[in-house]
Amino acid sequence: MTFEMDWAYLRRNMLLPLVSAIMSLATLLATSMFHDSQQNSHLRFSANQSAVHEDYAALVYRRRLVDRYHRRYNALRDLGFVGEERRLDWLETLRVTTEDLVLPRVNYAIEPQLQVIAPTDSILADGQVQIRLSHLRLEMGLLHEVDLLRFIDQIQEQAPGLIKIDACSLIRNNVGSVLKANQVNLQATCSLQIFSVVTSDVIDKDAQS
Repeated sequence: MTFEMDWAYLRRNMLLPLVSAIMSLATLLATSMFHDSQQNSHLRFSANQSAVHEDYAALVYRRRLVDRYHRRYNALRDLGFVGEERRLDWLETLRVTTEDLVLPRVNYAIEPQLQVIAPTDSILADGQVQIRLSHLRLEMGLLHEVDLLRFIDQIQEQAPGLIKIDACSLIRNNVGSVLKANQVNLQATCSLQIFSVVTSDVIDKDAQS
C-alpha cells in the first residue's frame, strides 16, 4: 500500500501556522534585540548618572572649602593680618592703650617692614603671597609689673596683625626704696614682632612704587 502526500492540502492548512511561527520568531528576536539595546542604554545612563553624582559631590565639597577658607580669610583681613600693614592703626592703638592704662611714659620705634623668607615655598601660593615682619621696640615707664601685662594684652587684642613678644626686660628704679603708687617705679623695654601677609595686589603695588 502506498501513500501519496496531498501537498495542496498541506499548503492550505500549514501556511497560516508557518507564517505565525515565523512572525513569532521575528517578534521574539526583535524583542530580544530591543531589550539588549535598552539594557545597554540603561547601563550607560547609570554610569553617567554616577559620574554626575560624583562630580556634584566634588563640586559641593570644593564649594564648602571655598566658603570655609573665605570666611577665615575675611576674619584674618579684619584682624589686620592679611593686607597692607596698618601702621597708623598701630600708633593709634598705642596711644589709646597708654591713655586707658594711665601709663606715665611710653616710647616706641617701628623698624621698616621686611619680607620673611619661609623655609619652604607653598605650592598653592606660587609666589603670590608673602609673609612680612616689622619689629616694634617699646620703652615704658610703669607703676607696677601688672601694667606691662595689661599693656601687652590690650595691644594684642586691639592692634592689627599677628603679634609675637620677642623679649621684655624690667628694671626697677630706686632699688631698696618703697614703691609709690604715683611715680615711675619700673622701666620696661620690649621687642615685639608684627607679622602680616600680603597678597599679589599689594606685592604688585609695592613693585610699581
